[in-house]
Amino acid sequence: MLFFKKKSDASQPHSDWPWRLELSGYPSSQLSWEIIVSELRKLNLEDVDSFLILEQRDPKNPKEYWYIQSALAKAGPFQGQYIVGVGWSAPEHNQMWELCVPQVEQAIGYFEDAYKKKHVDLTGFEDQSDMLP
Repeated sequence: MLFFKKKSDASQPHSDWPWRLELSGYPSSQLSWEIIVSELRKLNLEDVDSFLILEQRDPKNPKEYWYIQSALAKAGPFQGQYIVGVGWSAPEHNQMWELCVPQVEQAIGYFEDAYKKKHVDLTGFEDQSDMLP
């Protein structure tokens, strides 16, 4: 009997890639689940650069990545809601998918699924990949 290594799903976090946290454009020197939750709760509309990115890069190939990010929508039909974005590198075209949720607890749930290496349910997310360069 032959055993094949299951190919990882590029749209999901990688269990063997390290995490990196970026807060409003600055790398965080510390990373824990408590910090992620605290920083998500601190997102606000007043600060132009109020966002959080939790990112992974392949240690063997830094061009390969996966991330989840969030910020508050400052305008438009979803103003004041949390934009949750998930993105990953892909051979044909890098991917970026987004969803707006009205409460921080919902955004936290997506980050928890990612950080704890669970499957991130992308149901309801919209493909925004055409906005990437």
